[in-house]
Amino acid sequence: MFNQTMTAQDVLAIHWDGTLPVRPEILAKRLGVGVFSRSDMEESGYIYIDESNQPRIVFNRSEPLVRRRFTVAHELGHYASGDLMHGQTMWRDTRENFMSTARNPREVAANRFAAELLMPAQHVVSAVSHGAVTLPALAELFQVSEVAMKYRLLNLGMLRG
Repeated sequence: MFNQTMTAQDVLAIHWDGTLPVRPEILAKRLGVGVFSRSDMEESGYIYIDESNQPRIVFNRSEPLVRRRFTVAHELGHYASGDLMHGQTMWRDTRENFMSTARNPREVAANRFAAELLMPAQHVVSAVSHGAVTLPALAELFQVSEVAMKYRLLNLGMLRG
């Protein structure tokens, strides 16, 4: 079982090959986290520790690709930060109910981790300096939603609200 905390930058530095888009499911597997999909669930995804003490991420495969990628990265954030305890399941809410958990500090931290993992700062800066300057172009390059890309640019100080 994972017993230390890691930032998104730590995970990228140790387990990422540097190619875009970042593949959160591969990073999860390199950290020993199984990644599975289901189509029969209401939520976007969840993470839990199974009966053999192995971490597992399950995501809703009926959601759009960008949402699935962010969900896996978000759940990986819970794991990497040490949020998950044995026997506990952490759920990522549905899109419709997202705002109800948006202020929970652990959820905010997991969202921040996901953004930093999927949109590494130096690569965002580099993409903008090399001509990918529209929101749609950047979102496509990083395979994230335009909303996620907008918040990342705002948080990096590259866009004014």
